[in-house]
Amino acid sequence: MYIIWNTKSNNLNYMLRNYFFINKAVYKLLILALSMAIILTTVVKAEEDSSIDFATDKTVNQYLDKITEIEMTRGPHDEAIEENLISLSGVYKEKGDHLKRLEVLNQALHLHRINFGLESKEQLGIVEKIISTNNDLEDWKALDQSYEYLYWVNRRLYGTDSLELLPTLNRVMEWKLDVIERGLFGHPEIINHQATDLLRKIRKVRKINSEES
Repeated sequence: MYIIWNTKSNNLNYMLRNYFFINKAVYKLLILALSMAIILTTVVKAEEDSSIDFATDKTVNQYLDKITEIEMTRGPHDEAIEENLISLSGVYKEKGDHLKRLEVLNQALHLHRINFGLESKEQLGIVEKIISTNNDLEDWKALDQSYEYLYWVNRRLYGTDSLELLPTLNRVMEWKLDVIERGLFGHPEIINHQATDLLRKIRKVRKINSEES
C-alpha cells in the first residue's frame, strides 16, 4: 500500500512540475509576443507620424512658395496672399505650431486692413482665429487684447446702441469675469471695473431698444 501511494505521489509531483514548467514557458512566450506587438506598434506609429510630418512640411513649403510667387508677380498686398496665409494657418494648427499660426494670422489681418480698411466686417473671421490661437497658447493678455479689438470692430460696424452689438458685449464681459474667477492676469479691481462697465453698456442697449420698440 505504501509503495502504491508513493508511486502515485511521485506521479503527481511529476505532473505538477510539468504543469508549472509548461505554463511558465507559455507565460514567457506570451510576454515575448506582447512585447513584440508593442514594439511593432510603436515603430508603425513612428513611421506614420514621420510620414504625416513630412507631408505637412511639404504643404507648408507649397503655401510659402505660392505666397512668394504672388508677391513677386502681383505685389505684396494682393488679396490672394491673405487667402493663402489663412490656409497656411490651418496647416500650422494641425501641426500644433500655434506660434507660427498666430504669426501668419496676424500677417493676414494686417494685409486685410490694408486692402479693405480698419472697419471691414470680413476681418472678424481672422480675429476669431486669432482669439482661438491665443487661447491655445494661453497668452491671456494677448487674448484680452484680441477680445478688445473684436469689440472695437463690432462697435464701429453697428454703433454703440445697436442690438447687434449685444452678443459681443456679452461675450467680452464673460471673458472679463473669467479672468477674475481664474486669476489669469492683471489687477482684479481693474478687470472688475471693465466688466461692470460692459454690463452697464449692455443694460443701456437693451433699454434704448426696448423704448424704441
